[in-house]
Amino acid sequence: MKVTASIVFAYALLVLMGGWIGYMKAGSTASLISGLLFGTALALGAYGIFKDKILAQYLTLFTTFFLDGFFTYRFAKTQHFMPAGLMSLLSLVVLIVIALKIRKTARAS
Repeated sequence: MKVTASIVFAYALLVLMGGWIGYMKAGSTASLISGLLFGTALALGAYGIFKDKILAQYLTLFTTFFLDGFFTYRFAKTQHFMPAGLMSLLSLVVLIVIALKIRKTARAS
């Protein structure tokens, strides 16, 4: 399996699990719904990246950028590293990985 797709898929699983945990611990339906929506979108993006679809790379980049902004805002608001700070850092790493993949794809064209 391709490295970028594997990283995005692992991130998608973390987002899915985070939504589920937020629902179980705090009863947050919003966490469950957003975790399902964003986790599924990222998993589909990982599949598209695996199939070398450039549109999937850009959509996954946009989704991850949005999530990074959200988690960074939550971290700044709460000042608690778990879970918002950790997810912000992971989102940043995934952003860099996807951006490098897009750059590599653009150079190959």
